[in-house]
Amino acid sequence: MPLKSKSFFEHELPSSSRALRNAAILFLIAGPFGWLLFYAIFRQTPGQDWMVFDTAVQAWRRGDVSLLLDGPRFTAVLNTTHAAWLPTKLVFHPWVYPPYTLLLALPFALLPWLASYIAFQCLSLAGLLLALRPWCPPGKPRMVLLAGVLLCPATAFTLGAGQNSFFSAALAVGGIHLLRRRPLISGCLLGLLAFKPQFAIMLPIALLAARAWPTIAAAATTVIALLLASLIVPGVALWRGWLTLFFGADPAFHTWVNEGRLHGQSVFTCLHLLGVPDRFANLGQLVAIVASGICVWAAFRGVMPAAEKLAVLLCAMILAAAHVGNYDAIMLGIAALLVLVQGYARTFRPGEALLAMLVWSATAVNPPFLGATFSPLYISVVTPLLVLALMLRLLVKPVQA
Repeated sequence: MPLKSKSFFEHELPSSSRALRNAAILFLIAGPFGWLLFYAIFRQTPGQDWMVFDTAVQAWRRGDVSLLLDGPRFTAVLNTTHAAWLPTKLVFHPWVYPPYTLLLALPFALLPWLASYIAFQCLSLAGLLLALRPWCPPGKPRMVLLAGVLLCPATAFTLGAGQNSFFSAALAVGGIHLLRRRPLISGCLLGLLAFKPQFAIMLPIALLAARAWPTIAAAATTVIALLLASLIVPGVALWRGWLTLFFGADPAFHTWVNEGRLHGQSVFTCLHLLGVPDRFANLGQLVAIVASGICVWAAFRGVMPAAEKLAVLLCAMILAAAHVGNYDAIMLGIAALLVLVQGYARTFRPGEALLAMLVWSATAVNPPFLGATFSPLYISVVTPLLVLALMLRLLVKPVQA
């Protein structure tokens, strides 16, 4: 009797093909779930975080820099100028960013808020996809990488919130790609990550481990140039006032900063939500910083494929950051996708593909305060452990028989 042909799922596929097939199934399940979840959250207030940038840059254009230092008045102006997009008024939403971050919004200052919001998100996402292009060959791996980025729940959150996470991720991905090819351009890109200083703390460790001296010099020069530019635009007055607020005792300002930390998915946040006292939660965050630094040093000092080094760095940047939003988890999504692509090229190590897929999908149940509503809290707070496990899986090579 002639044998019946097997279906796609009955075929005995190579392990790499099975892993990509499983990843594709996961993308089609967890991806739409994340998009629907964050659509439900942001459909009434799209781009809320970009409203903050827009309000700040318009205040600078009017010469009213003092508005950025007055949280209650800033919130009142934001509620007035963006009333059409805010069904309920925001209670307190001040400007808390370092003054040089205002430079990020200046190129869009002449556009109406909605146009600037759409333009920034489209341009920064396009920049990220362009930066990712050299990291995988054409064919199935590239399709997995691009589809995984577009379907990633963190992508939905970034678009919904109007955040700058695509821009930050593009700087890291592009900067590491050019580390050996164009070290000065690499340094300029990595130096611009000062826009997100909580993520930049891992970069000096990576560059020192790699002995990338020209890149270090270019990055330092870029940071200095950024600071000098911000002394001109928006100006010294804003710096003086912001430093007074940041190091002073304004209770409203520090309350909002602390609230922002708790609406995230950092190690501190996870420990806090588990009931750990803040002093020990901060200690846990310090341990995460040290562990992340060790992993980054080992990756960039040792002999590893560049994609694996980048994956370790992206994971470490998130794990070490004292404040991490769900939008920032696009870096975790990219790290997981790089692992999948790399494993397809060299076959997967035990547990590697599963860890990558868990890290990618974990963003659908984060940050923990959302997880407490839509899923059990413990699912959210294990994310840092998954991130650490993925880094260690990349660093620890299997013992050859």
